[in-house]
Amino acid sequence: MTRLILLFLLFPAFVYSTDWKTKTSPNFNLYYEGKWTPDSIMIELEKIFAKMRLNVSMFAPWMTKNKTNIYIYSSQENYLKGEFAPPTWSKGLAFYDKKAVVVYDMGDIEKLKSTLAHELTHLYFESYFSEKMKTPPQWLNEGLAVFMEDLTYESEGPWKRALKFTMPEKFLKFSVFFDTKIENLDSSEKISNWYLQAYGIVSYLYRPNKRLAFKNLCDLIREDYKIEKNLWEAYRFRTASDLELEWKKWLIQDKETQKKALIDNAGFGFKPFKQIEFSTGLGKK
Repeated sequence: MTRLILLFLLFPAFVYSTDWKTKTSPNFNLYYEGKWTPDSIMIELEKIFAKMRLNVSMFAPWMTKNKTNIYIYSSQENYLKGEFAPPTWSKGLAFYDKKAVVVYDMGDIEKLKSTLAHELTHLYFESYFSEKMKTPPQWLNEGLAVFMEDLTYESEGPWKRALKFTMPEKFLKFSVFFDTKIENLDSSEKISNWYLQAYGIVSYLYRPNKRLAFKNLCDLIREDYKIEKNLWEAYRFRTASDLELEWKKWLIQDKETQKKALIDNAGFGFKPFKQIEFSTGLGKK
């Protein structure tokens, strides 16, 4: 997961170097290559857009007025060799200066949907920070992207399920977490837990009754990122540790709800959590 900023003059060069076929929908311009059939993904893109409009349009009002450009390579090989020059560990790119997302067909519609949602969130959210010539903190940027990614699943997403089944001691203390960079983590497990913790924090801060507070937090962070000051002004948490305490209480309540659901639905095909794994490339998916 990475976002690259390209100069205006460079962008057309790689757009036209591939034999792109095109298709449009109310909110997207789709560019695809080869014999890949895009009809089903166009429907899914509009479903994703509906969730984006509900949850992130306050950060990117332009998304309802201007179509977003989606580039889908027919294979990972073509994606890696293509003119966008992605890192080898990358599954998608977001170019927020050109309102574009680049991915490849993964042979799995669920994985493709989640990657598109993830990169679209980066596109929309980073455009909000770029208005002030800023970039969002890594934990907030990735946490929100994973939050939106998880919403693409018809039933409970893998991230929400993982959060319920991960022991609290797997997570970093918040005072440490907010200063930790993915590229400094040295194992797949640590990277996985970092993403999960980022997702969990955003899920807590962005609860349905706290969405105005979340927007206020993002405004404050964009203006002057000092996490404890920002948390106090938006949520009245004096320290990162205060947030951590309330977050863990919330996790316990959620776990208790899950236990009750398991008892109530015993024998109805429950699938236990399988740990999400990551490449250790640069700590990116």
